[in-house]
Amino acid sequence: MKILAQNYRTGELQMLEVPNPSRRKGTLVVQTMASLVSIGTEKAMIDVAKKSLLGKALARPDWVKQVIDKVKTEGLMEAYRQSKARLDMPVPLGYSCAGVVVEVNTEEGDFRVGDRVACAGSGFASHAEFNVVPPNLCVKIPKMKVGGKEYAVSSEQ
Repeated sequence: MKILAQNYRTGELQMLEVPNPSRRKGTLVVQTMASLVSIGTEKAMIDVAKKSLLGKALARPDWVKQVIDKVKTEGLMEAYRQSKARLDMPVPLGYSCAGVVVEVNTEEGDFRVGDRVACAGSGFASHAEFNVVPPNLCVKIPKMKVGGKEYAVSSEQ
């Protein structure tokens, strides 16, 4: 499965080939038909990732505070090791998508395989071929009637 991710150390965007998401109780597996790139939130994330380490620190003082707290609790070297590892870990982008439910692993809600849904949530509705999403972050996409004709987003697209 493909997913769009960014390396926060280098700022590089990558289309990664990763294993299909694993089943988790209380979730829906959604095959993505469309995802939305946010000109605000995602552009800001991309811009911060492209900055130097000092630029990142100036742009995100909350991250600096987390590192300082980590130094206080676990020591300088451990804070450095964890910070470096976190910056090198690819971060999936996206938090808004629409698609078709391909697996239901919950009794919550009235979702069924084949339902067309819109999904939201950072870490759940990524720019990926498949997403594992809690049902509270999904809503069914209703069919529309325009001029007496019924329209629906097709899973064939």
